[in-house]
Amino acid sequence: MATKKKTFRKRRRKSIFGRVLLGLLIGGIAAGGAFVFVRPLLLSTRTTARAVESTLGNTYTGTLVIARDEKLTETESNTSIDFVALEGSHLNRSDVICKVYSSGYNQTEINRLRNYREQIQVYHNNQVFSSYVDAALDSENAEIAELARQVRTLVRGKGVGSLPSLERQLTSALTSRKNYLKAKYPDDQSLAELYKIENDQLKKIESWTTTYSATEDCLVSFYTDGYENSVNASTYAALSPSDVRNVIRGILPEQTVVSRGNKPIFRRVIDGEWFALFLCQDKDWNPVVGQTYQLQLGGFEDYQVSGQVDSFSRIGNDLLLRMRVSQPVDEVLNIRTCEASVGDFVSGFYVPIKALYAYDNSIGVVVVDGNGRTFVAVTVVSYPDSETAFVRPMLPGSPLMDKKTVLLFN
Repeated sequence: MATKKKTFRKRRRKSIFGRVLLGLLIGGIAAGGAFVFVRPLLLSTRTTARAVESTLGNTYTGTLVIARDEKLTETESNTSIDFVALEGSHLNRSDVICKVYSSGYNQTEINRLRNYREQIQVYHNNQVFSSYVDAALDSENAEIAELARQVRTLVRGKGVGSLPSLERQLTSALTSRKNYLKAKYPDDQSLAELYKIENDQLKKIESWTTTYSATEDCLVSFYTDGYENSVNASTYAALSPSDVRNVIRGILPEQTVVSRGNKPIFRRVIDGEWFALFLCQDKDWNPVVGQTYQLQLGGFEDYQVSGQVDSFSRIGNDLLLRMRVSQPVDEVLNIRTCEASVGDFVSGFYVPIKALYAYDNSIGVVVVDGNGRTFVAVTVVSYPDSETAFVRPMLPGSPLMDKKTVLLFN
């Protein structure tokens, strides 16, 4: 009897297990797509793998010369420059870039102008309105006194601020006070003579001052290297491999009679596009005009841009690609040459072939994130070997990332 009872229990356990399995199958069918992810896992010893991010394609290394849509401004002679705009700043049309003072300008002339203006102030205080009470004028005088104090502090090497900026504010305040006095208080002959002397001195200084402004929206840079007139958007298409190699070697172009002796001040650079002259030695590479290649600048590991080939030239072992890059200029504003690599790079992920799964008329992988499962449609770029596929997500921003877990299917 004991034996029969034991046999009965074994059969009961089989029956229960069969019912549970049948229930799982029915539940899987009812759940639709969920079952197709579960069933193969019941038959596989290894259920997941990790995606590995990588890049495929041919890579060519060489040296890059950068050209920009820029115009250089030069001057024949100057004593000093007041830089109004900041280096690398974006300017709108008519924004002031800088003020350049020619050789006739010196601090003595500025001191004379200040002295004349002080004489006018003293005359007003002692002769014109010594008996007047004028709150508005007191406010003007207080502002001028404070600005003058700040200027003196900076000249002595103390304080914080921009001396050219403070001088501009002081000049504006003095002009405002002069206009106020002329409008409210009657002139006399002595005062008129002082005003005339001040005005003559001001015109004298202005004749030595040239104000430069932006003629269009642009970037501005006060750093120059001598190639602005020879390597730019207008000339880059005609530059030969030997021309580019001269730039790489630091051989400056011969100056024209007009520019010889001139001093560069600044350059205006149009943003949104720059040009790459890529020089390498490769006899077998035949680049395609109009095709877009990936460009990686040496020293900029995270800065990769797309460049479209406008033309190329081959002389001996030298191959020169002329590429147009539709990107902001900021990153390369002050770069002329650097090492670089160019290629038809394809970024993607290595996954096991068993991770590929057909779902809703698409090939993809199932990414595991905690308890979640997400189907990511992919394009299979290649099969490097019999067990591996190199894939790219079809949509940007997908959850398929480096070292992410993916399901495997038999």
